[in-house]
Amino acid sequence: MALMPVAEALARVLADTAPLPTEEVALDDALGRVLATDVAALRTQPPDAVSAMDGYAVRGADVANAPATLKVIGEVAAGHPFAGTVGAGQAARIFTGGVMPAGADTVVIQEHTTRDGDAVTVQKPTAAGRNVRGAGIDFRQGDSLLAKGRRLSDRDLMLAAAMNYPRLTVHRRPHVAVLGSGDELIMPGGALKPGEIVYSNGFALSALVRAEGGTVTDLGIARDTLGDIASRIRQARDAKVDILLTSGGASVGDHDLMQKALKAEGLDLSFWRWRCAPAGR
Repeated sequence: MALMPVAEALARVLADTAPLPTEEVALDDALGRVLATDVAALRTQPPDAVSAMDGYAVRGADVANAPATLKVIGEVAAGHPFAGTVGAGQAARIFTGGVMPAGADTVVIQEHTTRDGDAVTVQKPTAAGRNVRGAGIDFRQGDSLLAKGRRLSDRDLMLAAAMNYPRLTVHRRPHVAVLGSGDELIMPGGALKPGEIVYSNGFALSALVRAEGGTVTDLGIARDTLGDIASRIRQARDAKVDILLTSGGASVGDHDLMQKALKAEGLDLSFWRWRCAPAGR
């Protein structure tokens, strides 16, 4: 009888999968989680035009030619907007991130100026709009920036925070049980008797599950008896796991009891054998 190709086996495994239920988590707990909804910005970033440099906020018309001497009428730091208006012949000292004051439409970088008391001389012409980050240059309120189904990265969390989200709706983590089987298996660190080997598959499987964002229940090593294997399978069912990963006991020998135990516990097998062999065979 022809064995099933691996691609068909994988397709059968995936055919009955469905998105897990959703939950809301804090941003600190959202790394690696999968978004359950599209995420649209709750705010505009930046909300106002801001300076991209340290210098002086001025009217472009006043510095179209240089040198030009202007009167400094105030100061603008990030988080401290200037309440006044920059008029003809005036300037406001401004620092990176400061909100552009009313009347000003450009920023002359400080390297192109000379300051003397409340007067600043602009040594180089600067066109309107230079060194200014316009309102909404990053994104605008309502822009959909993170799509449903996206696995969240560190940059995604930074973006979600900038959009003003303290929490996100994500799919619940898959809960996976890992079960090894075999009388020959012992845990790492023990003294091996003749015929014994160290159990290693379970550690790789658990690590892969965690790397993909799942949680793991370790069911340990079942002995080669139908009763012990069935008991571990019931543990997985009682724990309401989404997936049971088994290692060993799935071949055709007299001591390969995994398939029989699964059937004894009422689990239907959509397939058993497929065309796959260890490397080198």
